[in-house]
Amino acid sequence: MTAEKIERKIAVIFATDVVAYSKHMETDESETVQNLRACEKILTKLFDEFDARLFNTGGDSFLAEFSSAVSAVECAVAFQEAIQERNKADDTTVKLEFRIGINSGDVIKEKDNLLGDGVNIAARLEALAQTNGITISKGVYDFVKGKTKFEFNDIGLQKVKQNEFHAYDLMLSGYQ
Repeated sequence: MTAEKIERKIAVIFATDVVAYSKHMETDESETVQNLRACEKILTKLFDEFDARLFNTGGDSFLAEFSSAVSAVECAVAFQEAIQERNKADDTTVKLEFRIGINSGDVIKEKDNLLGDGVNIAARLEALAQTNGITISKGVYDFVKGKTKFEFNDIGLQKVKQNEFHAYDLMLSGYQ
């Protein structure tokens, strides 16, 4: 048996998910889906603007690949700010909120999808993020410190499931 070559690359992975999505669906499925679609349009427009590629979705979650950590962080901030503005509008029927995790790592390219620890850790960072927040890995922090206007809070070494990593929360107050 000959194993096919595994294609790898370095990528910055952006993972986002809706907070309390199941509760929103339980309350009003149709309105929740309509509002999710509106948020997805905002997100995909920003992915185009920041030169990202959406590579996977799962209901209320979105995974994108960036070639730049700075672009990924700037996109995340722009998305959170756009969602905050959207949620202030009187005609927004379901005010969806998101968490975002960003990691940089070596990933496996499988058709149009990306797999591996680089992706898994981005998802773990998203789960650690505060509602309306952004949590990044130390690797991403090292790339963006001094290159963005943002401040970060070192939340130290985190262990989620089998992954252990150093993380930082991006401080959004003052930028909204």
